Amino acid sequence: MIPNPEYDQTRVEFEEEWSRSDVEDLLQTNHYKRAREERQLYERYLPRDQLILEAGCGLGPKVLYFREQGLNVIGVDFVYSALKRLKSFSPATPVACCDVHYCPFPDNTFGAYLSYGVVEHFPHGAEEAIQEAYRILKPEGVILMMVPANNFLSRFIHDPDNFLQRLRRNSWVRKILGKPPLDSSHEHDLFMKFHKRREMRTILERTGFEVLVEEPVSHSFSLFMLCECFQRDRLGQTNWAAEVVGGWLKKIAPWGTANHLLFVGRK
Repeated sequence: MIPNPEYDQTRVEFEEEWSRSDVEDLLQTNHYKRAREERQLYERYLPRDQLILEAGCGLGPKVLYFREQGLNVIGVDFVYSALKRLKSFSPATPVACCDVHYCPFPDNTFGAYLSYGVVEHFPHGAEEAIQEAYRILKPEGVILMMVPANNFLSRFIHDPDNFLQRLRRNSWVRKILGKPPLDSSHEHDLFMKFHKRREMRTILERTGFEVLVEEPVSHSFSLFMLCECFQRDRLGQTNWAAEVVGGWLKKIAPWGTANHLLFVGRK
């Protein structure tokens, strides 16, 4: 991988992001309705008798969850401070600090590779990391990829100048609606690339994977990101209105309103 200052900045941004989060809070997200629905799409493909790697585990909520379910999962991340906090919370959890483009494991090591919202943050693209995943997976091993969807709704949500974002930043509007002042210190310009369904499928197939599952997911979370009126808390939990409207969006325009795309591929 060619050195990239923007990629180096991504590491800094993630270090700041994880410093503002707690392992205990993130563990709660495993039990959100959308998380349970997502697991129903891929959990049956995870081997119970082989090593599983989560690449880009951060503070490790997914690693901890699946280890509690009896799966042999280890985590890697390039943010040492996040792994240090994870080890402090759960000393027995196996982790390694490395770049997911250069994993310190032999060929054909793992039965499954998990990637939750990681590869979209690489300015040079997702393919190099997926090629490395292919290398360390055993034959018949599976890869789980979740990436942000490239559709009209997601592009609108992340447009800092859309009218909802302008209202959100308006101090008078927040005061009228009884919202606390906006803490802009937690907002940053972390690089993120949205992916289309065909684009991601092509990358997986070009790398050598057979795509088993491709599904649009997290429609309620699109609403969480769209407007604070759909937020139950600041940890990513949606309220009843988001669940109801999100359910309709999933029926009416599943790919056009999904927050993420979920793929399972087999080597």
